[in-house]
Amino acid sequence: MSFPIPSRRNRDTVDVERDERKRRKSPGSFFYSQGRGQVLAASYFTDERLAKSARGGIALKHRHRIHLALFGQLMASFEYFLKDFVAKAVDATTLLDEKIKKEKWLEINVDRVLANRSGMATIGSTLVHSTLGWHSPAQVNARYCSLFNRNAFSAREVETLEKLWVLRHSVAHNAGMIIHYDATRIGDELLADHAADIDAAFITETFNFLSPIAKTICEECGGNLLRQQFLPLHERGPDYIADISVYARLKPIFEYVESRSQELSRTDQRSYRADFAQFSSP
Repeated sequence: MSFPIPSRRNRDTVDVERDERKRRKSPGSFFYSQGRGQVLAASYFTDERLAKSARGGIALKHRHRIHLALFGQLMASFEYFLKDFVAKAVDATTLLDEKIKKEKWLEINVDRVLANRSGMATIGSTLVHSTLGWHSPAQVNARYCSLFNRNAFSAREVETLEKLWVLRHSVAHNAGMIIHYDATRIGDELLADHAADIDAAFITETFNFLSPIAKTICEECGGNLLRQQFLPLHERGPDYIADISVYARLKPIFEYVESRSQELSRTDQRSYRADFAQFSSP
């Protein structure tokens, strides 16, 4: 009898490879894919999928644990997006170099350099990914405003985002229990000493709140980079051969693919000419 060797190619393999292509090139598209996947996972474990005899307290308890983990992962995916957008922008072009040199929150230290001994990490990821402060909307807004000339979050988004980060802290560090300090930060002391009751609907609502923010960052901050790249070239006109190297790195940063199964758009001469016409116009 032959040993049953599983196929190296299956639907999950294709999804993982597609996500990895997005991770390498398009921070926004990768966040959408990850976040949407977490929403689908949270919605998967419904009573309809369980035998009636298995829908009691044990199932509810385990489902609650799964939802806590998925919420934590969703917020982690958003944090990664905020950092990786900056990292990819640094790697894509020299446009931010002078600004980056002046940023006090970015430091080069021996540990970071030694950690990159393998040479796998890029300059952008080495500079950005180990930094702190990404759970503070005020700090993130200051960083994005300095680098991209716009805030990452609007004033009306900040209050909700601050509460989500506090809740994420409770899930990640306090086993889902809301301590008195965190309840005070949320603005409702009655929540103290209660376990966060996170369900599939709340995870979906959270993603639906975060996704438009990520999309706007990609389109406006990424568009800002494309404009900085192409505007000085307006008089010269399009030159695909000369510009393709930088353009091929900038285009995916600007893109936000709202589909887990859809690939990134093609970066070719046709897309280049369309973007040059749009972003080089005075």
